[in-house]
Amino acid sequence: MKLTLRDCRRLAVGAALACGAILLPAATLVASATSGARATVVGCRAASTEVWAAVEGAGTAGTIYYELEFSNVGRQTCILHGYPSVWAVSLTGLQIGDPASHRGVPSTVTLQPGATAHAILGVVDTGTLCSGPGVAAAGLRVIPPGQNLPKPAGEGDEVENFSVHVCPHQSSMNVLPVHSGVGIPNYTFS
Repeated sequence: MKLTLRDCRRLAVGAALACGAILLPAATLVASATSGARATVVGCRAASTEVWAAVEGAGTAGTIYYELEFSNVGRQTCILHGYPSVWAVSLTGLQIGDPASHRGVPSTVTLQPGATAHAILGVVDTGTLCSGPGVAAAGLRVIPPGQNLPKPAGEGDEVENFSVHVCPHQSSMNVLPVHSGVGIPNYTFS
């Protein structure tokens, strides 16, 4: 049998179509397996987020700033987006004054297991802000961004022995959005 140029072309086109018919389903299977294998990073859960802070602040012009830390103590990567909810509490855990107001542009931080993010809390001098004397708080209740207040509230969301003075009927604190990394120099969560 003698093959002409026309026959060779037809044979090549037929072989290409046959290969395509075989490879297309295989490529589709590989693509769907890889896209299904990608994990979606979800928001950090209360059970895997530890809140801590340094009780020493740095002050300027009537405001003292503190670093609030959020450590991922879970086994999965998670994200924090926006601002933590922060308010002062009494020894019995009751809220004092209004929650901290938000300042700055919200940001998103991805936390690998063991990683820490931080937010800066500003506490305004109550003598310049309150209509009466400020109230001494025993601690802070801090809810990481994207989380809800656990019911019942517990030690996991409370920064104890954090004595600050706040206005009893208005907000005298402000908080910036979360940022990556530990905010307290030379400290790590352990």
